[in-house]
Amino acid sequence: MKEFIEDLSRHDTAPFLFLGSGFSRRYLGTPSWDGLLETSASWMGKNFKEYISKVSTYNQEHPMYLPHLATLLAKDFSEVWWQKPEFELQREQHSSIVSDYRSALKIAISEYLGKFELVSSPDIQEELKAISDLRDRNSIDGIITTNWDCLSENIFDYKKYIGQQELLFSNVLNVGEILKIHGCITSPNSLILDEKDYESFNKRNPYLAAKLTTIFIEHPIVFIGYSIRDTNIREILDSIIYGIGSQNVNKFGRNIYFVEHDWENKGYIYSQIPIDLQNGNLDINYIRTNDFVSLYKALGQIERKFSARLVRQMKEHLYELLLTDDPKEQIYVATGLESEEDLEKIQFVYGAGIIEKVSQTGYSTYPNDVLLKDIVGIGDNNFDYASIVTKTLLIPGKNHIPVHKFIKMSKLKESEIPYRVLDRKASKHTDVISQRKSLRDMRNKINEVNDNYESLEQLINSDLSKDKILENAVYIHPSKINTEVLRNLIVINITDNGILSTHIRRLIKYYDWLKYGLNKD
Repeated sequence: MKEFIEDLSRHDTAPFLFLGSGFSRRYLGTPSWDGLLETSASWMGKNFKEYISKVSTYNQEHPMYLPHLATLLAKDFSEVWWQKPEFELQREQHSSIVSDYRSALKIAISEYLGKFELVSSPDIQEELKAISDLRDRNSIDGIITTNWDCLSENIFDYKKYIGQQELLFSNVLNVGEILKIHGCITSPNSLILDEKDYESFNKRNPYLAAKLTTIFIEHPIVFIGYSIRDTNIREILDSIIYGIGSQNVNKFGRNIYFVEHDWENKGYIYSQIPIDLQNGNLDINYIRTNDFVSLYKALGQIERKFSARLVRQMKEHLYELLLTDDPKEQIYVATGLESEEDLEKIQFVYGAGIIEKVSQTGYSTYPNDVLLKDIVGIGDNNFDYASIVTKTLLIPGKNHIPVHKFIKMSKLKESEIPYRVLDRKASKHTDVISQRKSLRDMRNKINEVNDNYESLEQLINSDLSKDKILENAVYIHPSKINTEVLRNLIVINITDNGILSTHIRRLIKYYDWLKYGLNKD
């Protein structure tokens, strides 16, 4: 891997990973595409070979062969899905999003793929640990993937864009992002599945390529989980080559690293190979290996001070600053790096017309933990709550702070409260639970916890560990919670050094809504 590491070190930026279906099959055990279609046929009680026998338009090597099979399956499955009792729950939860014959199969596939969990074998767990280290060492700038599952976002927790349309019409900043160009199971209709989907996708491919070109030129791109013959990848590369011109092809090729699994144990290879594309030949870096731990550790040699999420936050704030019509109001004090626990560690200021603001508040504001503790009555604070609502809560890095108590204590009229603060008010129970979870997962967890516990007190007195009690308390239904009991749970579990864990922060947000927001407006 030494030569690979040396080549990566010549780049000024961290890599993007371009992840294919082989990545998910390796770490989640999900089926191949044809395997998934065969499973879909079994849901109808049919033999997949029956559908294969109906294909006359394409041979098995044609890129539209499997999409054509998916079309045949989707049309039959649509009728079955509306009738069979085993799909009743899916119909209750998702019938409102059915838009055409494809939706039913996409919904069923999304439900099916959402149930896969990480492979538990020691070898795979070691690889997953090495991948997590890439995140912790800030070695990866972003992810591009054609995979539908949520493995990428569960590992890297970057901002996610689903499908071509969301990507094309969003302000993508090319760092700290996951671009799911073939859709995501959290939005079933976004899946690129059958002929019609691929026809639409291919029509937009030049626009997608234009959006990806900056990433491909500015970053090393490491392809993992694809075959070198993958048609989708070749078409994207071909479109980018067409856009950048032949004079830039050699430079572009040096940014591409294509990793293939050494299934036949022929040994590690690192070399440059040509790919013959419609718009020209592209020489790329090629790696063949079965030692993925060493591969990920090699990628981990790239370590930088700021995380991709923080860099993206800085770029986003600067972008907003440059667009604003009133730069005097735009001071960005970007603190914390990754999580709410770190929000006070690093501080920087940039903006236009900042002197007036700095004179009022200096280069910092109330630390997040001080604000959170105030919500549950810890600290002898003489706050100007109106100032907190109109100034402090607008500063980037404060967007995780609950707002209900501060709004109530400010005594401001609604018309005097910035809309960005009003928008953060919780209106329902799921609003105060981690937004990293899908709505379906949140509801399932709420049902599970409330089936087991009749009250918050019963959960507290259970045999669960302290961490599990704190984790599950936010899922207890509001009708089962005494706010004073919740407050005491929070206060006694704040550590001696005053650090607030993620679970405690979440419970403070819940308490803020129950005490000052729920039916209080």
